[in-house]
Amino acid sequence: MTGTAAVVRQADPLTWKTKAIRGIWMVLATLTTAMVVAFLLHHSTPSAVERVTPVKRPDAVRVVGNSLLTVSTETPLQKEMTRLDLTSQIITRPVLSVTGVVLARIRDGTEPIEDRWQFSSPELSASYADWLRIKNEIEFNTSQLNRTRELAGAETEYLKTNLARLEQVTGGTVPEKDLRQAKSALLKAQIQAEKDIFGAESALRATEKQRSAIERSLSRGGIEPIVFSRAAERMVLVAAHVPEAKVAQVFEGQSCDVHFYGYPERRFPGHVEAVSSMLTPERRTLRVLFDLTDEMQLLKPGMFGEVGLGNEEREALLIPATAVLHIGRSDYVLVAEGTENFRVRAVKVGEVELGECECLSGLKAGEQILSRGAILLKSLAAQSLALPAKVSP
Repeated sequence: MTGTAAVVRQADPLTWKTKAIRGIWMVLATLTTAMVVAFLLHHSTPSAVERVTPVKRPDAVRVVGNSLLTVSTETPLQKEMTRLDLTSQIITRPVLSVTGVVLARIRDGTEPIEDRWQFSSPELSASYADWLRIKNEIEFNTSQLNRTRELAGAETEYLKTNLARLEQVTGGTVPEKDLRQAKSALLKAQIQAEKDIFGAESALRATEKQRSAIERSLSRGGIEPIVFSRAAERMVLVAAHVPEAKVAQVFEGQSCDVHFYGYPERRFPGHVEAVSSMLTPERRTLRVLFDLTDEMQLLKPGMFGEVGLGNEEREALLIPATAVLHIGRSDYVLVAEGTENFRVRAVKVGEVELGECECLSGLKAGEQILSRGAILLKSLAAQSLALPAKVSP
């Protein structure tokens, strides 16, 4: 017990000193931390005089409404943009260019024109031969129907006259048997006439249905049968496919120029002879038939060429192809409204030639458009078109 008490008494002074040192260290650490926090708070918080409220600046390029953009004059983007004042000019360039092929021509000869057609495929030749045959059959059946009606009418009229004469005889001089026979003969003639006329009409309808089927076959092959009735010496038929989106630019009688690959230096003028009554389901195109006159008999069935449609002299607006934005299924240009605003406007344009295209609708002379740099604003233009239009009160 005495030894243990001695040990405890020797450890007490050391424990007291350790506690004192620890206490002093904690006080100093607390004071130091408080001073650092105070220093930081003092220097990170600006004074009332130094405190500045930030100003929110609008974007230099932004959408401000339906089909309306604004481009600040201070943005560097303005250096990439060029404007163009629209002026009208006289042009003869084609509205539309398509690739065509010679489907048929009339060769030289002394035979009737209908016997001198040459076609680009055996199927067309066979369909045309069937069409000629059924045409003759229709003419024959039509003649037969007319003659049958004439014969039936004459026979029944004779029997009616005979019956009326017998009925007018008085005094009982005409036996009743003869009257009955006259009435019976008239009735039989009327029944037979109806049968004969029905048979002739049925034969005519059957041939007309065959003709319709053959004409559909010709149409699918590229030739509208109506052109055969307009055939002329040295006539050449060229067929081309016009995209569905461009069909509004094509009409019968429209002028055209054709440059064939076999004769690149020659120009063959012509016009639209016929427009197909149906779209091709595979390509969603409209087949158009052109009528050319080949005075030198140079063109052969199957030859290919480039057809320029609508080359009449006219007043038009030409705009750079770089000004046109294709968004969705439509074309648009940016029309300037003042110094910073641009209106996104739908247009219809023709073929691009030498970096320019004809504006068919949507613009007028005197307006100003963004001719270069429009592509930089395409995404914003698309966003503006998606905005709802403002409704006038």
